[in-house]
Formats: sequence, structure tokens, C-alpha cells
Amino acid sequence: MVDAVPVLVFAAAAIGLMWLTRIRACDGDPSVTDMGPQCGTGVSTVGRASFLAMWLAAVGYVLWNFGHRQGRTGSSLGKSLLGVKVVDAATGAPIGFARSVIRQLAHVLELLTLGLGYLWPLWDAKHQTFADKLLQTVCVPVSETR
Repeated sequence: MVDAVPVLVFAAAAIGLMWLTRIRACDGDPSVTDMGPQCGTGVSTVGRASFLAMWLAAVGYVLWNFGHRQGRTGSSLGKSLLGVKVVDAATGAPIGFARSVIRQLAHVLELLTLGLGYLWPLWDAKHQTFADKLLQTVCVPVSETR
């Protein structure tokens, strides 16, 4: 959840800024067709730019948190608070930017199995999710050294 909060804040800001900068002339007419082409959506150019900027900030945060930070140190912000890190299963070394980002994308497989991949660590000997198994990574306590 800690890792998701900034993304949710950026998403809320994107929608909020788009709404705050909307074309207000479009608010009073439900048909909006009588008020010209600018009311086709009611979204202003500033709103579109704000929306794009906030989503780019969210993507930047995700790449920094899961790619750079977790790839280099083993821990995202949330993992740091929990005292765990992601490392290579064989060497115990940090997994690097690309592998860390791919690991996050591989978590989609866990959703496709209706969450079974997230529950898998409960009975797996190495406590690995499907993404960990695919990328040969493991989550360990920060104090544990290999």
C-alpha cells in the first residue's frame, strides 16, 4: 500500500486538475452541442496538459521506486518500511533496474490467476510469488545476508 499511495495521489491530482481547469461555459448546457466545438468534452488544454504531467510524474515515481531504488538497493519505499528486500535467489545481490521493472510487470500474471500467485508464498519453500519464480528472485529480511 505504501508504494501505491503516491501513484494514487498523482492520479487524483491529474483528475482534479483536469476538472478544476475545465471549460466552465460547458457546465450549464447538458447538450453542449449548441456551444461550439470547444464544449465537445469540456476539457481545457491546460487540463489535458495537467493530466499528462501528473501521469508522467506517476510513471516517473514508479520507475524510480521499483526500477532504480528497488533494483539498486533491493527495497522499494514500502519494502524498506517492512524491512524486506528483493534479491537474486542464487547470489543474494540486488537485481538491477531492468529485472526489477520486469518483476513488477510480471505481477500481472498473479492477477490473471485470480490472486493465486500472490498467495503462493504461503506454502512455497522459498516463499516466492509467480513473478519471483519467473525472474529467480526472492524476498528476504534486510538483516539477512547471503
